[in-house]
Amino acid sequence: MQSFCDYYGIDPDAFEASGALDPVFGVDTRLFIDPCLLKHTDTEELANSYDRVSQHFADVLKVVSNIGVEGDVFWRTADQRLTFPEVHGLCIGYATNGKTGSGMGPGLRKPLLQTVKKIIDAGVKDPALFELVGAFEDNIGPDRISDMVARIILEDLVKFTQRVCSDFGIPMEPLVVSKGLPKEDMPLNPVTGNAVILVPRDILRDLPIAETYGDISRIAYENKLLRDELNAIIGDSWRKATLSDQKEVLRNSFIKHPDILLDVLSAYHKAGRSLYDFKDDPAGETRWYRASKEFSAAYPLELTLEAPADTERVFAVVKKICQHFRELIEDNQLCKLLYNKGGTRKHESAAQLIFFGIASAYCRANGLELSPESDGGRGPVDFKLSSGFDGRVLVEVKLSSNSQLFHGFEKQLPIYQKAERATKGVYLVIDNGGASEDRMAAFRNLVLSAGKDAPEVIIVDGIPRPSASKADK
Repeated sequence: MQSFCDYYGIDPDAFEASGALDPVFGVDTRLFIDPCLLKHTDTEELANSYDRVSQHFADVLKVVSNIGVEGDVFWRTADQRLTFPEVHGLCIGYATNGKTGSGMGPGLRKPLLQTVKKIIDAGVKDPALFELVGAFEDNIGPDRISDMVARIILEDLVKFTQRVCSDFGIPMEPLVVSKGLPKEDMPLNPVTGNAVILVPRDILRDLPIAETYGDISRIAYENKLLRDELNAIIGDSWRKATLSDQKEVLRNSFIKHPDILLDVLSAYHKAGRSLYDFKDDPAGETRWYRASKEFSAAYPLELTLEAPADTERVFAVVKKICQHFRELIEDNQLCKLLYNKGGTRKHESAAQLIFFGIASAYCRANGLELSPESDGGRGPVDFKLSSGFDGRVLVEVKLSSNSQLFHGFEKQLPIYQKAERATKGVYLVIDNGGASEDRMAAFRNLVLSAGKDAPEVIIVDGIPRPSASKADK
């Protein structure tokens, strides 16, 4: 596991000045291209990108407005213009193999076209509504919007990548960036063999502005007529309604009351520039890699795996990594990465990425054939050898604030172990203060009463403490 900078021998601080995100090969960063941020980007190659996106969707609206019946020539043309071949090499979003993103298949395009046709017939013809579809259309989230926009502005992203690589002397070769397009001179992703498409950091967010349902629902809810309808449908429990229910209510209201959608669009157009805070990294998506390298270098751990490697010996190494990870969290301030600057807890995936990074760094530093693998660095970490031993040891990281704390120990990790043929498992619980003392006591009792085949449990105190130097003052 290496970042783009490390693989190509680039100083990360110098690379940061280029404005590009430094991707980690094999671990997609769950940030997304926000079309709203394209309006404000300082990246020269993307100066006209927002106009390109708006024009594309304006053209689609013109075609949709002429649809007579579903399946006619205008329908087919609009459907074709909403068909976006997947982009290879973005290294962002939810793809776990770094190869492709989230495409817009026919099962998504049909209901989207049906909704857009109804909205146009109701009198709304603002192309920006396509940037908002994630708020009211099922199965369309920030990853699909991001990939859709990436395909439209692909030419600009390619030029940006080529300029950055030229500036740093990074080698490029002819590679495919999207199906049906000629190859471009691009840097190589050594994990996938595909191109790497660099993305400017100033167009990325963890959740695009148009995906903040609270704002959209608040604007819509200010309309009394709609408010009465919403209360009749879902009572006073808008926040408790499922995401699908919320989207259905908004979708129907925008068709029935186009003035509400116009209000939402007006507010969206006025939205300011709200950039992702890469320094604080509230989503826990970017700081973990560098922190893992820094902590593993500052607090080295000697690991040996004696031959012949068997399950017990691998298990012993994995436990040593977990116990050292606990020391880093409890005694060496690594726990700071689990919280935002205001003290709020980060998502569990932040803890999973940190552990994955730490484990990878120590295995690499000791030259072990043992390599931790995971689904994009999240979820259970699967420790396995590159050769000579097909056994596995799984580590599942859970925060005490997770409502599935008990279920994960009793059911989830054993299921993972069975699926991965792992005879040994470690349930690594990080107490971030999200569970009461009674709940933690009940969990400890559950562990004590578990059978001998239950996963090994290691509990980590992840609540921030003053450093030793501060405590002495």
